[in-house]
Amino acid sequence: MKVALIGPKWNKLVNSYPSLGLGYIAAVLEQEGHEVKIVDMGLRPSIPVEEELKPVYAFAPDLVGFTSMSTSHHSIEHAARLIKEQLGCTIVIGGPHATTLPELTLADPNIDFLIHGEGEEPIRQLTRVLAKGSTGWENILGLGYKTKDGQIKINPEAPLIPNLDDLPYPARHLFDLESYPLFDPTGQRMITVLSSRGCPYNCSFCFKGIVGRTYRHRSPDNVIGELIQCIERYGVRSFYFIDDLFTIDVRRLESFCDRVLDVGLDIRWQCLARVDRVTLPILKKMYKAGCREVHYGIESGNPDILKATAKHIDLNQVRQAVAWTDEAGIRSKGYFMLGLPGDNEKTIEDTISFAASLPLEEAMFSIATPFPGTRLWEELVRKQPDTMYNSDFTKAYYYNSYTAEIAPFLNVSEVSDQHLSTLAIEARRRVQQAKKKRALERKLGPRLGGIVWQATRPDPIRKIGRSLLAVPGVAKLRRNLLGSNKQWA
Repeated sequence: MKVALIGPKWNKLVNSYPSLGLGYIAAVLEQEGHEVKIVDMGLRPSIPVEEELKPVYAFAPDLVGFTSMSTSHHSIEHAARLIKEQLGCTIVIGGPHATTLPELTLADPNIDFLIHGEGEEPIRQLTRVLAKGSTGWENILGLGYKTKDGQIKINPEAPLIPNLDDLPYPARHLFDLESYPLFDPTGQRMITVLSSRGCPYNCSFCFKGIVGRTYRHRSPDNVIGELIQCIERYGVRSFYFIDDLFTIDVRRLESFCDRVLDVGLDIRWQCLARVDRVTLPILKKMYKAGCREVHYGIESGNPDILKATAKHIDLNQVRQAVAWTDEAGIRSKGYFMLGLPGDNEKTIEDTISFAASLPLEEAMFSIATPFPGTRLWEELVRKQPDTMYNSDFTKAYYYNSYTAEIAPFLNVSEVSDQHLSTLAIEARRRVQQAKKKRALERKLGPRLGGIVWQATRPDPIRKIGRSLLAVPGVAKLRRNLLGSNKQWA
């Protein structure tokens, strides 16, 4: 069979890396002997869907598979209608949206099948049945389908894959890797890797319906084999581990770092981590094995708001983890969320001040959004029973840029939409200013650094700083002084 896999269209380029979910599905299908093509519509937000689908029409697939999120599902509905009209082929959909709202998703007349939960085994079974020209959908776990009389049937979820080493590596050769703008701090191309699945935590804002809450990991040797494949095929030595919990199993993490050192892999990498799952010794070992950046989900600087998220961390753990990371020579990036339930001007100020106090390389501020499948969504629906999924979710692009204000979507805080968006911009500005002040104090000492900082602050005294910057060589000196003390190389 010929199978086309399609990533959703976004209003903006949200992810700067390929969908590993599609990559794994494609690899399984190739393993089954099918010819596969991947079209990622998210790479080119400004290009119309009609234009994006031309390569799909030319490929003439027997089966088209979509992955979809709630924020982009309406672009998938549009594409599915066009494909059904043009090709009349079978269409299957999976991903977070299909898993969260299966009946609503499958009610679309252009969608024939739906996969909820992990997709590798259901798609394997579905294509085997389709290739034979038979039916038997009711026996495929994790599949949704329609009966002859149009009734929607959702089979029980397929068991989670117990041994992730059994999966083939993602089919990266089917992506246009050069088109994805993912680079490390030195400008070298970076590739994403997923070394584990599942998260046992139950944070109020997070959706984990696809990979489940059972933590499963690949063996260090299996992961290293994938890294070596990427080095040999694509010449890439920078990697981003996008596991939710890369550091949760310390023994496995130590084993991975030891294997990297034993093999002598010359790589640089970054990962996501919880602040309560790192120590100074393990961070130092991670540095030796090539880690140069760790991303921490911090969420809030107010103890009460943080507790309500069920994140199960405290501010002292945050301070300690960031300090340890700094001591190990690794950059820290913090993720914060403004507009959580109960957030008001004071609690948001607590978060901004706390973020500015931390020696972070970067801080990202998102606006809390109750997506279907999260506890935030469930709480919102209980309070407002009329709340339902609709096309407005295309507006739920919740990461603010440094310069543009983006309206919150389904605001669950005690702050107005406009003010919340303004606070997100203000938060980034203040964190950047605090970072510059620390850099000057580190290079020049607290006293002289403070004087230089005051001379360049964005207030009336800034005029003096601007005059100094006009002196030949001073601007270059300031840029050098503000440079990071952490090197990626």
